[in-house]
Amino acid sequence: MVEVSILLEGGVHPNSNASADTFDNSERLRESFHQLLSKGLNNTEEIRIEIDTKASYTSVLKAIKSGKEVSSNTLALLDLDGDESQRNKRIVQYGLEEYRDFVFFMIQTMESWILSQPDAIEKTFVSYDKIMDLPIAENELLKGLLPQSISQPDKVLNSLLLEYYQYERGGKIKKVKYGKLKNSYLLIEQLDINELRRQFADVNNLLNKINDLTIDA
Repeated sequence: MVEVSILLEGGVHPNSNASADTFDNSERLRESFHQLLSKGLNNTEEIRIEIDTKASYTSVLKAIKSGKEVSSNTLALLDLDGDESQRNKRIVQYGLEEYRDFVFFMIQTMESWILSQPDAIEKTFVSYDKIMDLPIAENELLKGLLPQSISQPDKVLNSLLLEYYQYERGGKIKKVKYGKLKNSYLLIEQLDINELRRQFADVNNLLNKINDLTIDA
């Protein structure tokens, strides 16, 4: 059995003053990533992955560079906050040249993965009141655009949810808002890993790296 640890940008710091709900949602985010990435492995009987959520990219960098949490079976998954052209620049900026083969990026961010599969958004919020009949994939915020090219995808995702979904609470109608530690895990759970591999090179590279570790073990 090969054990692989993935340091993921996201979640909350264990010593933060976050609410119990936020801590629970952070754990759900970790579990949703574990579930999603596990579906892309060749042989789950020979590979066990552990998702280690970190509060920020600086926490991931600290873990990598400290050496205490890093081995040849430790990988990092970070938001790029840019398009593919920024990848090498970010590697240098973060001082990760010697870890290049162990660092992978969500381009532009985790929310880009979600925007790449509008049907996953609709599946996630199917029980909410839908305000618009127009399919999300046909919305002007997405139509004809590559998800990797959409800057600030978290804001675009929030705009889509505000535009499309509402619910009633306490006799008042409220719009659905996006929050990384509020409902992102619900969206991640609906994603198709094979579609992500097709659209995002680093998803494919990450899964290939994990599978290769089994061969090299």
